[in-house]
Amino acid sequence: MTLTVLGRQGPQVHDGRGRSAPQVQARLCEVSIARSTPAGQPLVLADRRRPGQLRRLNCALLNHWGLRPCVDTAELLLTELATNAFQHGDGDVTVTWRVDTEYLFILVRDCSPAHPAIRTADSTSEHGRGLCLVKALADRWGVSEDGTTVHCALALPERVA
Repeated sequence: MTLTVLGRQGPQVHDGRGRSAPQVQARLCEVSIARSTPAGQPLVLADRRRPGQLRRLNCALLNHWGLRPCVDTAELLLTELATNAFQHGDGDVTVTWRVDTEYLFILVRDCSPAHPAIRTADSTSEHGRGLCLVKALADRWGVSEDGTTVHCALALPERVA
């Protein structure tokens, strides 16, 4: 697993002793995970554990960024997108969190060009509701033109924007 956290320089912070230094505000994080399961095969244990690992990272990251109000919804969105990427995608899976002044964006990329689509699941189906949840919970969502990335966005509460 490769983790990259990028920061941006913010305003000068004074330490009370006449010294100042730029405050670094991380607002972009990317994690790349090498898939253990060959495409088309049932998921191996390591890949079944990945959504849980990503949920824990999501919680720590969003708390660190001061986005505690977004954690629970972001966790559910991330779980659905990451699970789909591991179950239906191909190649490495990359998750990116990005924050601007209005939104928290979560992007999940795999190497499969197959376009994810919302399915209709009946009351007895065990699968097929993930993108319906994403559509219902996210303020914005979509799929890249090449089909490799599914993204969603949560509007930031005013007190953290």
